[in-house]
Amino acid sequence: MSANAARKHSDYCLRRPETAEDWQAYHAIRRRVFNLPRPEVDQSPDSFPLVLFVGSLPVGAIQVDRLGEHAAALRLVAIDSSCQGCGHGRVMLRQAEDFVRDLGCCQAVVYATPEAAGFYMDSGYDEEDWDPVCLGGIVQMQKKLR
Repeated sequence: MSANAARKHSDYCLRRPETAEDWQAYHAIRRRVFNLPRPEVDQSPDSFPLVLFVGSLPVGAIQVDRLGEHAAALRLVAIDSSCQGCGHGRVMLRQAEDFVRDLGCCQAVVYATPEAAGFYMDSGYDEEDWDPVCLGGIVQMQKKLR
């Protein structure tokens, strides 16, 4: 087991970017994993960009979008390529689900690639067509949160 995989969960922090450095880390991870440019427009008030830190090292980025009173979407879930395979994704998913609960929502939904669907199934997500206009090739998944 690598040193990163052995880290205690208390070493992790999923939070909104607060500084210019945090924002740079958020966009850099998204750019490296998804080849996404930095957005030019402000986020919606129901959109929450988050960065996963291990200590002071940014290792992941995710966007949580409130879809209504009861559900939130986990979008662009990304662990920096150099940090993948160490368990950071599972920690980020659990902490993102806590964030969704803190928003008052009881359901998390995600668009998953077929390659990532097993990861979400192992984390308690079920295939569920929740978006009628979803493009083909994407697996729609949902999880009821307690």
